[in-house]
Amino acid sequence: MASQRGTMLKRNYFFAFLILLIGFGGLLGYDLYFKPYVLSQTVVKVKAGSGYLPRNYVLQPGDLYLDTVQTKDIPADAVTELSRAEYKMTNTDLTDGSILTGALVDVSDLAPRQDEGIFPIPQDAIYAINGSLRSKDRVDIYLVEGASRDRPSDGYSPAAPGSALASPSPAGSAAASPAVSNPVEASPEQSSPEVSRSNLFLSDVTVNYVRSEDNNDVLDSENGNNNNRITSTGKVAAPELKLKKSDGERLGQYLEQGMKLWIVRVQ
Repeated sequence: MASQRGTMLKRNYFFAFLILLIGFGGLLGYDLYFKPYVLSQTVVKVKAGSGYLPRNYVLQPGDLYLDTVQTKDIPADAVTELSRAEYKMTNTDLTDGSILTGALVDVSDLAPRQDEGIFPIPQDAIYAINGSLRSKDRVDIYLVEGASRDRPSDGYSPAAPGSALASPSPAGSAAASPAVSNPVEASPEQSSPEVSRSNLFLSDVTVNYVRSEDNNDVLDSENGNNNNRITSTGKVAAPELKLKKSDGERLGQYLEQGMKLWIVRVQ
């Protein structure tokens, strides 16, 4: 009887020790693995010392560091890679330890630098433009000479683009024709030289805003750009482009000469 009671006591001690071991192991696993790796994520934070980083400041590699933060404490659109924030401009003042997001830093390079500006393109200066154009897109800009004013400015594709302009092209640009899917079949009247002369003026230009005819932003839907541009909240009327001031001045000179802009989305 005493032997049986001693065996049961030993078994109880064993199970108590096993439960204690599992409990400590679980706590250690939660603190050392589950919490930092499963329930957390690495984000980019700001290193500002005792002060702060001002608005329109260009972030340097030494101003940034990676830190692990619990998922529940990470804001939406947080920046998770140093390369996305390095040499980008801040949109507001940032204090030390701030988690960077797309709203706090210009990760899309939309804000103009010192030698740049946001240039609105008037609707009557557009020869053709993509109806799927949206903010943050990249476009190539072609100058078109002698475009008929009674042709539509949205979606019309000239029949034979590519021949050189009569006026000299700006320095640093190359004569080229944009890739056009499903080109319009040309009749002899459509393929006249007055319509077909075009020349690449600027490439890989950032689109800051896309305005509709009532001056609202054009989005895929009321909730934002989330359905692959199948629909839109308005008709594309005029974009606002980020250009170097020197390029903007040259563009204005061409518009004063009556040139039209063929704006082609490339990204």
